Amino acid sequence: MRNISVTIGAIALLAGCGVSTQQEVQMGQQEAQQVSAQLPMVQDAVINNYVNAVGQRIASRTSRADLQWQFQVVNSDMVNAFALPGGFIYINRGVLERASNMSEVAGVVGHEIEHVVRRHSVKQMEQAQGANVGVGIACALTGVCQSGGAQAAINIGGTAVFAKVSRADEVQADEGGFNNVMRAGISPRGMYTFFQKLLAEEQQSGGGGATAGWFADHPGTQDRLADIQRM
Repeated sequence: MRNISVTIGAIALLAGCGVSTQQEVQMGQQEAQQVSAQLPMVQDAVINNYVNAVGQRIASRTSRADLQWQFQVVNSDMVNAFALPGGFIYINRGVLERASNMSEVAGVVGHEIEHVVRRHSVKQMEQAQGANVGVGIACALTGVCQSGGAQAAINIGGTAVFAKVSRADEVQADEGGFNNVMRAGISPRGMYTFFQKLLAEEQQSGGGGATAGWFADHPGTQDRLADIQRM
C-alpha cells in the first residue's frame, strides 16, 4: 500500500486549472519510479544504447526537444510500448524481437514520442476527476486491482499511462509519429510494416497471445493501418 501514496503528489498537481511543463515532468518522474519498481528492465547496454540513440534522434527534432527524454526497454516478450508525461518512453523487449529494422523500431518510438509532444495523458488527466486518476494510476502501476503483481503490470503494458489512450489520440500519434520519423531522416515505412506484423500475429492467435496488450491499448486497428498506408 505504501506505493499508492506516491500517486498523491501527482493527483495534487491536478488541483490547478492546468498542468505546467515543470509539473508534467515531475509527474513523469514520480511515475517512472513506480514503473522501475514494478517492471523488470533490460540491462543490456547495447540494446539500451540503441533504443536511446533512435529515440534521441527522433525526439530532438520535435517541438519538445527541450525535455530530458529517457528511453528504456522493459524486459517482457509482450508486444507493447507506452509513454509517461515529461518524456519517459518505454518499449517492451517483445517489440524489438519482432522488429526487422530501425525503421520499424523508429515507428513505435516516434508514435510514443508524439503522445508526449501532444501531452495526451496530461490533457486526459486535466479532464478527469482526481479520485479516478488516482485509482487508475494505482491499478496500472502497483497492481492493487489485480493479482500477479509485476507480471500483471507487464501484461497490461501500455496501461501504465495515466488514462486509456483514445482512438483520436492514437490517430494523432500515428500522424505525428510518422512525421517525427521522417524529420529524423528515417524511413517511415516501418510504421506500416510493423503494424502489419502485429495484425497478422493477432489474427493468428485469435486475439490473444503476446500482442493482446498492444491492441487493447492502441485502439482502431484497421482504420489506423489504412491511414498509415495512405501517409
